[in-house]
Amino acid sequence: MARASKILVVLVDGAKGVPAAWRTGAGADRFAVVRPERLEEKARDASRIDAVLFQVDEGGRAPAPLKDLKRFSRGAPLLPFRLESPASRPRRRNGRRAPRDADPSVLPIAPNLDAGLLEAVLEREKQLADQRQRVRRAVLEARDAAARMRALTAIVRLTGRELDPHRIIDVAMERVGEFLNLRAWLFFLADPEQGLLTVERTSGEGLGAMKGRRLGIGEGVAGRAAQRRQPVILDDAGAGDASVPDLPKAMPARSVLAVPLLSRGRLIGVLVAVDRQRVGHFTNRDARLLSLTLEPASVAIDNALLLKRSEELSITDDLTKLYNSRYLNATLRREVERSKRYRTPVSLIFLDLDGFKNVNDQHGHLWGSRTLVEVGRVLGSTVREIDVLSRFGGDEFTVILPQTGPEGAAIIAERIRQKIAETIFLASYGLNVRITASLGIASFPDHGRTKDDLLARADQAMYLVKGRGKNGVALAEPDSPRPAVVQTLR
Repeated sequence: MARASKILVVLVDGAKGVPAAWRTGAGADRFAVVRPERLEEKARDASRIDAVLFQVDEGGRAPAPLKDLKRFSRGAPLLPFRLESPASRPRRRNGRRAPRDADPSVLPIAPNLDAGLLEAVLEREKQLADQRQRVRRAVLEARDAAARMRALTAIVRLTGRELDPHRIIDVAMERVGEFLNLRAWLFFLADPEQGLLTVERTSGEGLGAMKGRRLGIGEGVAGRAAQRRQPVILDDAGAGDASVPDLPKAMPARSVLAVPLLSRGRLIGVLVAVDRQRVGHFTNRDARLLSLTLEPASVAIDNALLLKRSEELSITDDLTKLYNSRYLNATLRREVERSKRYRTPVSLIFLDLDGFKNVNDQHGHLWGSRTLVEVGRVLGSTVREIDVLSRFGGDEFTVILPQTGPEGAAIIAERIRQKIAETIFLASYGLNVRITASLGIASFPDHGRTKDDLLARADQAMYLVKGRGKNGVALAEPDSPRPAVVQTLR
């Protein structure tokens, strides 16, 4: 031990019998004997403190609160001791020393104790304290490693059977939270083609409103992590910090960690972790562990998204991005069966554009295709959220209207007819194209008992409108193969 350091000896008031080694000779420089009220002064004078000896009374009480002693010890060992005098030693009984009911952790010190021996004892205690600290760190690291292994095992098992990307995210983050103990988190899904990140999942107070929010790649801590393909750590993000648009303005964060999720070299998403409970700021080690733990989840989410996109492509029209006839048939069959079970109506609108061939002839098929895309957008903005809109083929569209009878279907069909007639198509390209539509309606159970019945009767009603001047709406008759015209407008 260096002579510049000190061993603080904290005595209770009125203590007597202090060992001479602490008051004279080399001990005068080595030991700093101090009363509790002068503890701060002595601790300030010492360049380094190797140990703090504090005297306890017969009841085991210290002369100062332990929290103060720990503060002044600067991490050095704290050793309680009791001064022993001949009178305090237990008497012998039958040649044997009588047992003392004393705390084994309290060091007994005799007045004639050699200073060198005491320093050897203190050195040993210091080494034991270091070993205890290492054991504590090893135990904590082992617990963290076990938690990470459990999380990794659960995520790997999940990846083999789960096809829902949102379910994978939820389970992965639940497991990650077990060993990181996060205050809050946000999970962004990436759309590299559009350069956007969208909040898909959140956890934590005040973050629910963030769901669906979009950030550009390069914007905020999540955007920077996505752009660099590397974790980003941000400390002390204050409330309303413009550099962290990822978080609500009313949510300051002590530490934020953003980790990009990559699969086969492609950006899948970004996890933004906010504050570790009861722990300090995020570290590079946290970033590495999180990246490693979430690696299988990244691949699983990527696979689930690819499967979802392939399923969407199988039921989606390539041009208009509406549902296709395959989805129409499956959905209409399901809705008819549901209507039979619950005795509720369902209606079908069959729509055909009037004179669409003229658009192709005058402007070409490219502009005709763009017109169909714009028609799809108009229809999407006109029907209800529960309605199912499909492109049947060519310039024909259908709308399934769940829980809707003939009268309600006629109102929606007329709204669609009017909206198409009022819209100028291809205006953004410098062309002014106007078209109209003929619409036929069939409802279950009035006009048919199967999905094929409804398709045939709605198609017949649409052709009746075509024969009577186009640009109108017709409703199939209940008990007749010939539909009745509800409204025909030129």
